[in-house]
Amino acid sequence: MEKRPLNSDDIFQISCVGDPQVSPDGRSVAYVRQHIEREKEQVISDIFIADIRSGTSRRLTSSGKDHTPRWSPDGKRIAFISTRTSRSQIWVIDVSGGEAWHVPTKEEVHGDIQWSPDGKTIFYSAKVFSKPAEWVPYPGCPEDDRDRAVEQARRTMKAENGKEADKNQEKKPNDIKVITRLRYRMDGAGYFGDLRRQVFAVKVPEPQANEEPSVSCVTSGDYDHHFGSVSFDGNFVVVSALRADDADYHIKQDLWLFHVDTGKVYLLYDAPGPVSNPKWSPGGEYIAFLGHDSKRNVSTRTDLYVLPVGKFIKELGEGKEPKPLTLENAVNLTGHLDCQAGALISSDPHFGGGSPVTWDRTGLYFTLGYHGAIYIYRITAEQLASPPESWKPERLYGSPDRAISGFHASGGTIVAQVSTPVETENLFALIPRCCEDTGYLGYEEIKITRENEAFLSEMSLGKWEKFTYSSRDGQQLDGWLVYPAGEDPANLASSASDRKFPLVVMVHGGPHGAYGSAFMMAAQLFAGRGYAVAYFNPRGSTTYGQEFMACIDGDWGNKDYKDIMDGVEAVLSKGFVDEKNMFVYGWSYGGYMTTWIVTQTDRFKAACAGAPVSDLHSDYGTTDIMWADEHEYGGKPWEKAELLLERSPLTHVQKVTTPILLLHGENDMRCPIIQSEEFYVALKRLGKTAVFVRYPGEFHGLQRPLHRMDRYKRLIAWFEYYRMKG
Repeated sequence: MEKRPLNSDDIFQISCVGDPQVSPDGRSVAYVRQHIEREKEQVISDIFIADIRSGTSRRLTSSGKDHTPRWSPDGKRIAFISTRTSRSQIWVIDVSGGEAWHVPTKEEVHGDIQWSPDGKTIFYSAKVFSKPAEWVPYPGCPEDDRDRAVEQARRTMKAENGKEADKNQEKKPNDIKVITRLRYRMDGAGYFGDLRRQVFAVKVPEPQANEEPSVSCVTSGDYDHHFGSVSFDGNFVVVSALRADDADYHIKQDLWLFHVDTGKVYLLYDAPGPVSNPKWSPGGEYIAFLGHDSKRNVSTRTDLYVLPVGKFIKELGEGKEPKPLTLENAVNLTGHLDCQAGALISSDPHFGGGSPVTWDRTGLYFTLGYHGAIYIYRITAEQLASPPESWKPERLYGSPDRAISGFHASGGTIVAQVSTPVETENLFALIPRCCEDTGYLGYEEIKITRENEAFLSEMSLGKWEKFTYSSRDGQQLDGWLVYPAGEDPANLASSASDRKFPLVVMVHGGPHGAYGSAFMMAAQLFAGRGYAVAYFNPRGSTTYGQEFMACIDGDWGNKDYKDIMDGVEAVLSKGFVDEKNMFVYGWSYGGYMTTWIVTQTDRFKAACAGAPVSDLHSDYGTTDIMWADEHEYGGKPWEKAELLLERSPLTHVQKVTTPILLLHGENDMRCPIIQSEEFYVALKRLGKTAVFVRYPGEFHGLQRPLHRMDRYKRLIAWFEYYRMKG
């Protein structure tokens, strides 16, 4: 059968699997399978269970609205989050099958959920109004302003985010948003105003029970508490939070313990910088977490720390008040490796979930990013029982020709989400191999799922390679090249003199992101139409160490831009690229770099910038992460005015000669749409060729299936027009 190229509407044919959760005995894995129903333009998400040895899967839920499966400690039940009642709620189902039952909560559930060790309680996060009774929005506000704030906070997040205008809006004066916090909105979530993230506990009722389950709020105070995990005995919850009145002005977070029954709070770890993903060891002796010791966040390498907490917990049990632990007490497992701990590289399409840090009875597992690849590491329970000086994590899984975007370990078994540039994400298990004579013999790899294999076997996909090149100042850099579909790279090299192909250059976001050997829908869409596609990890990318990542601080558009252009030269040197038919595309920081590129060179025939930043001054006051701009440029706009002006593509817009397509979500809070508006108006005022596409209701990343399809369709049509124009 003749193969065909991928099309933009094939997003309706491709399914995703993700959030693998291994059963306590290590024999089964629960996971989420997601696909798009075209007629309803609806994402269908169900939970499946697979026997790891045989790979046999069965559907566990079928509402099309289920995700976040979590095994009960005895392995007999699975709790999950579902929107089958329109609100995000907890449900439970027996692993053997049958109907799921609702565990009702007043609040909508956000983020992860976790069972208590005895299997009787589920812990979850929710956003609630946590202000004290005497609070008023601001001095001099109207007398009924507190009532307005309370009513607004009680409205669902969906209504709060205003995705669709209310027909009766003029009858609801309390839809007014009064802002007093520095951080009052977040991309993907919308306006949260005075809502705070708290941790709750709900007792799990039996299937046929009619009583309302008991719900209690474990955390307290007008602060955001990010749920970490539950202690081995179920007595404590560890969270990351900055419990300070000026928390909005800092990125630092600490680790706090809340007693589940009494609600008493204890400062466990006074951190020098941000921390995340605190996970308690099965025996309760340690808490592992991700973090670093810098007050800067965006360009600082994340390390994995292990904090001995046994003595602290023991003293609490004795009625003492132990002093908070500090960096001196924490063991940095990864600092000497100069790798990015907790790193993951996503494919497109991708379904996320889970944590890059997990414990089981055999030890601590985590991911490390190294030179555009992700590896799973482990430190064994036996090692952890020895002095910290002897702790040496071992690499278990990963390679430069694969991308890992998620994993979980339990019962000695690891299951990872893995893709390549020609294979979408699937689940692979690593099962320990042992023998009576020699003991541990390593791992056996088993492919559990085979999503999209049959479909992709009928598609004409481009072969690929990872390569290394040198920048003009001698820096070694990584790049990836996807060849035109149906072409043999060896033949292209031998016939370079008479066969030329157009080239698309893709630029990743961040700037502290990274490409890897992952499936990229856009790359294969172009490969199927006879394009070569190249993408690079220029300086500023993660997974190459601290110095490599931070060297572009305050210097966007210099080393990173040159590294990309040097990558283009490296591809051109292969001899089969048509130098007069080159195109460039990027999203987010990749959009910034695209707009910067077209102000610096005319080498590209056309460009597409998705959700770009074009004006670093206005970005500071409109993005939801203004602190990132401060950290990147070493100061606020009024302190670095000339530098921000010089490095803004808008400043150099008069130099643009390349036709450019701008794509942007209207609700983008990360790189707000004003960035495209400014650049577009300037281009049109100067008589340049530009088209501006706005996606209603979309945040920074496009979510609606038709919008995602439209992005690909427009991108291809734009480049094809200018390629054929000659």
